Amino acid sequence: MDEATYRILDILSQRLGIPMSINEITKNINKIHGGTYYANTHKKIKELYREEILTLTNTGRSSLVSNNFDNYLVIGMLAEMELKRKHDFLKGKQEVQMLMLEIDTHLHNIPLISHVVLMYPVKNTKLNKVEILIHLKKSDDKKALKETKIQINAITKTLQQFSNTRVDYLVLENGAFHDLLKSNEHNPVREMLHDKIAILNPQDFWLNVKKITEKGSKISAISHETSPAKILESDIVFNLTRFGYGDIGSKVRRGNLFCIEYVISSIMFHDDARRTDAIPIIIAKNPKISYDLLLFLAQKYGFDGKVLGILRILRNLVIHGMNPVNEAITLLEAMGTKEIKADSKNIKEKLRLYNVI
Repeated sequence: MDEATYRILDILSQRLGIPMSINEITKNINKIHGGTYYANTHKKIKELYREEILTLTNTGRSSLVSNNFDNYLVIGMLAEMELKRKHDFLKGKQEVQMLMLEIDTHLHNIPLISHVVLMYPVKNTKLNKVEILIHLKKSDDKKALKETKIQINAITKTLQQFSNTRVDYLVLENGAFHDLLKSNEHNPVREMLHDKIAILNPQDFWLNVKKITEKGSKISAISHETSPAKILESDIVFNLTRFGYGDIGSKVRRGNLFCIEYVISSIMFHDDARRTDAIPIIIAKNPKISYDLLLFLAQKYGFDGKVLGILRILRNLVIHGMNPVNEAITLLEAMGTKEIKADSKNIKEKLRLYNVI
């Protein structure tokens, strides 16, 4: 793959699902890679269009450019792009290279792993940490999925000790991974698309993207990472209402859509006792919540002990959540989480008030 092709695919993949004009692509290449001109970008894009690597859609005087996922060769080229990203990122970083080697070595032979993505690599390296997303293959064997998650937890603990680097990991089963990619809400999976490297089985990552687009679903990357501490109060109130909790005394205005796991993280961050009452209610009312994503955020932002306390009470009160809650508790225990006790009586009263039990 020549450098011009790599740069174009790199920019398009960072803005996955958002068609870009040739002018926008040129500006982004100059911003990230430097040293290009509109005429050169235009010529290369036309060449890739003739090869059916890219699609062009005319809108007025501009042409919007997208990856052509109908062409199977695109998957291989995007996988090659990921390998070049990985090479460029690791160049000259001996300690990070050793950690990546350990990650590859330990995770490569786990049968249920589809692919592994390194999230926000440059930023996290400066903070002496790594964040990885591990996508598990579709499986009806719930026991094997649970055992795999426990195995991954044990491996990441070993990696942290070996490298003296913090390792935060998000394990997602196939259905949850696809749902988060297709979602219209702000969530960590859509957000990491603009700054990630598929470090293990990159072809599998792009095949999953292709499968989603083939079914007519749209994937739209978000160009920044949400900080739960900075979610606006008006957005919290709006999203709590969406998830079945009426915040008494707060005026509801339509706001930005955030996943339920981000809403819980924001409430936990601000540690407002009154608002914290909402957490068990929205968990109980929304059985499609991703406990894996919630646990990832809880570990990342340090409220895992509080989550464990709430889930242990919910396990005894809410029937529909028994199996996923049990698994989440098991995983938190495997992580060595120290429970912060929740108020069982208060939670029970609030659940009754909202007709959950």
